[in-house]
Amino acid sequence: MIKAPVKNTYELLLILKPNLREEELENNISKVESAIKNYGGNILRVDKPYRNRFTHKIKSFKDGFYVPILFSSTPDAPNILKRTLSISDDVLRYMIVRGELGENTK
Repeated sequence: MIKAPVKNTYELLLILKPNLREEELENNISKVESAIKNYGGNILRVDKPYRNRFTHKIKSFKDGFYVPILFSSTPDAPNILKRTLSISDDVLRYMIVRGELGENTK
């Protein structure tokens, strides 16, 4: 009997440069969504990007666009995704945490 791969739920908080135009912002989000799907993940929810000030400068920026993404994937996909995000020019910071599937998916 073949076992199905284990899928965990993860939350990704993506912080993008504040000087991006609307289409560039959407393009970056779609690239991340495509990367998650290419690594065998499923997008559960993508919240609307919002702009927020930092407590200190990050790469000479005082604020950025925050994009929360909830997805499910195999346990090795977040490590591959981290490598992809770290080489992107428009990503200032990112954080991936393992979440619990529950009320957060509504």
